[in-house]
Amino acid sequence: METIGASRLFLSFAHAFELRKTFIMTTVIDQNTTAPNTDASDADEPEPLQVHLPEKWQLQAWQVGLVVACSLFFMYHNYMRLFYSDVWGHIAYGNWILDHQELPTSEPFVPLAEGVEVTATAWGGQILLALAGRGGGAEGYSALFAVVTTLTYAVYALAFRMQIGRFGWACLASFLVWAVNWGRHAVIRPEMFGGLCFAILIACLIAADPRRKRDADDTSRTDNGQTPWFVWLAVPLVMTLWANLHGSFVVGLVLLGCYTVGRGIEVLLSTGNLWAIFADRTFRRWVILTELAVVAACINPYGFDLLLHTLLFPQNPNLKDIMEWYSLEMVSLEGITVGASWIITLVVLRHSRAALRATDVVAFSVFTLAVIMRVRMVAWYGPVWMLMLAPHLRDVLEQIAATKPVQKLRDDSAVLFTRSPHYTLIAALVLWLAFAFSPVSKFVLGGKARADSTLYHSDTPLAVTDYLRENPPSGLVAGPQWWGDWLAWDGPEGIQMMMTTNAVHVAPPQVWKDYLRIANATPDLSRRLDRYRVNTLIVHKELQTDLERSVRRLPGWRVTYEDDLALIAVRGGEKTAEPDFVPAIPSPAVAEKPEI
Repeated sequence: METIGASRLFLSFAHAFELRKTFIMTTVIDQNTTAPNTDASDADEPEPLQVHLPEKWQLQAWQVGLVVACSLFFMYHNYMRLFYSDVWGHIAYGNWILDHQELPTSEPFVPLAEGVEVTATAWGGQILLALAGRGGGAEGYSALFAVVTTLTYAVYALAFRMQIGRFGWACLASFLVWAVNWGRHAVIRPEMFGGLCFAILIACLIAADPRRKRDADDTSRTDNGQTPWFVWLAVPLVMTLWANLHGSFVVGLVLLGCYTVGRGIEVLLSTGNLWAIFADRTFRRWVILTELAVVAACINPYGFDLLLHTLLFPQNPNLKDIMEWYSLEMVSLEGITVGASWIITLVVLRHSRAALRATDVVAFSVFTLAVIMRVRMVAWYGPVWMLMLAPHLRDVLEQIAATKPVQKLRDDSAVLFTRSPHYTLIAALVLWLAFAFSPVSKFVLGGKARADSTLYHSDTPLAVTDYLRENPPSGLVAGPQWWGDWLAWDGPEGIQMMMTTNAVHVAPPQVWKDYLRIANATPDLSRRLDRYRVNTLIVHKELQTDLERSVRRLPGWRVTYEDDLALIAVRGGEKTAEPDFVPAIPSPAVAEKPEI
């Protein structure tokens, strides 16, 4: 990345600082030379270069280390290469909405799904992605992702601080949430806006809970049934925004429901009276807050139907073939991180003296079951896991901090906890350098854009779309579904893809099954290609080895392009006949599914 502008600006500041230092030192020498009999009390005056800051703005050494870690966190996500999957389909949807000034009512990009009614549940997030691209090109998507992701985990850190009480430990909790979500942390899609809304919602729930610091010896915090006024405004506002940004808003409603049910169980266990639940002010508060959230989520272009469509979405039969809709496998990356979180939970709860509330048990159980059933739920499981664990983690860390070895280590490293204005200046310099050396600085400081090899994932078929633009295909193109959105985005205008990731849930089930048979090179490959009048085949050579072998010996087909990543084969000879199969439009129970 070009950082000439940033480097020059930094050097100019450094040069100016050295000149000022030289001038001040020269002045001091002159004064000492001309006035040797100056009063001795002048020696007590501060050095000319001493920095004066209010104590609240002075940082400690360990906080400078935290600033460095956060800066690296942002830079890591800003340098993350754009994946080749459905992000491009979402961007295409966003551009379509901006161009037509309306929401699509049917699938606009896949011919075999044309006419199938869709519900654009991610329309707000898609527009934001499209605007980022129009303002900054592909670099704009990367910058938006880095900013939203960093802001999300910053909100988590602030939220957990209300539970843990120490910002350093809260940052550790936020990092653990990110680590559990490691298998999906690189997902760039409208879901990231849902993640930010979820973080804000969790912060609101902690603020609304007067027992958020759940120490066994803290009796000063009692639940008086009152909720801060800003929570009543923030929760409905967040749910309205979330419902218009991404279909994952139902996760927030589920969490609110868990708090409601959990409070009811707590009252039942403490009183033994079922009717006491309805007389409990706190239970009624959670019921009203949940109802407000549901009503707020219905403020969208589809109204209450959006909630129904989103709840029915997992029943789509096509989704059972998509990996992120599989059940959790412990040998997978997500399974390893979730399993590690369970081990951490057992260890922390074993040594924690804080009370375990029914609300925590209900929420943790529901989201654990959800991630076991659908691996994609790991993005929502991690925050709820830490919401339950944070008070206990705080108690265990306090026990560790009270041990003699740790106290001795703290005494020996007291310099790490000493405040100094110089640490604040160092932290400011670190933040500036992190910005200057991140790709996002290009929009302010200028410079060349990143090369394609560092901007796009290595499996992105850049050369394939270059070839297709020079040799536009005619008729239907069958390629890997995970490349479909990219090929439709970067390929020649009007390319007709058989399948894209964004069209999986709206494609007729028969079309989806036939696509899978083509992708897996079943023995009837030639007949199915004729059936849909597929004229161009694109093959991922590493992931579709059977299809590659079949295509090379397929009668009437010839390979016209090949590189290390992919090959392209086209139908040779005379023009093919009309297809003998026309996919029927499925019933609304299958077709009318929201896009998540």
